[in-house]
Amino acid sequence: MNLMPHQAVTAVNDKSTLTLALGDGRQLAYGEYGDPGGRPLFYLHGIPGSRREFPLADATVRELGIRLLVPDRPGYGLSDSQAGRTLLDWPADLAHLADALGLDQFAVLGFSGGGPYALACAHALEERLTAVGLISSLAPLDAPGMWDAVSPAFRGTHELAASDPALLEQQLAPAAASPEAVLAMFEEPAPAIDKARFAEPAFRALCLANLTESLRQGAGATAWDLHLVDRPWGFDPARIQRPVQLWHGTEDINAPIAMGDYLAQTLPHCTARFLEGEGHYSILNHMEMILRKLMTG
Repeated sequence: MNLMPHQAVTAVNDKSTLTLALGDGRQLAYGEYGDPGGRPLFYLHGIPGSRREFPLADATVRELGIRLLVPDRPGYGLSDSQAGRTLLDWPADLAHLADALGLDQFAVLGFSGGGPYALACAHALEERLTAVGLISSLAPLDAPGMWDAVSPAFRGTHELAASDPALLEQQLAPAAASPEAVLAMFEEPAPAIDKARFAEPAFRALCLANLTESLRQGAGATAWDLHLVDRPWGFDPARIQRPVQLWHGTEDINAPIAMGDYLAQTLPHCTARFLEGEGHYSILNHMEMILRKLMTG
């Protein structure tokens, strides 16, 4: 595959921080983990999130034979912002990155707010995808009953994101300066199973490192991401023809179980697995199993 000069990939430090210059001049940052010759998988982070988010050790991913690629969406980490971006702008960025890496086909796995982006890829890049996975994914809030499903702990944030993302960015700015404060916003209303996960030193350290990187440029990307997922997505999940594998915890309050139910019933070719007693974050304890299922069918 011939690469244009603007597609050169640059290492900033090591493979956990790589950058790609896109055709419009923006920089796209990503991390690469696991087996360099393995089956390629793009992991799409949550809101907020970054290339630091993935919860498995590099050695584990390598043992699974997976080449794991975790990009920062625009405005997160080291990726430049993209004014007025939509959900459907993301597949083009991901396709540019795949082209630069010489990947004709690849899998995508979206966690939480990354789920809608994985489905946008299933809509726009159908022929290039080998697998599509969703973990604790948000559903379109303009679908029947989805606004009612939003937890009271997060309803005000979602409502403001839908109507005035600039104001939400202002309100989030003080907390965004402190990763501990942001983590507390998720931890305080969390069910017991997720509180226990946050109490694990290694997972807590991962969360704080991810939040530090994701908020490097402030709260703007977070506010805009929430705006995009809380408004009409620009495509109909019911028309996605790619098979989709879905994992959702029954105790999830960030993306309540009704959202998983909706996606499972709406996506035409969905294999759904609802994990009894698991929350939004505790479900990540099953990531090795999820990767095995996703990448082997």
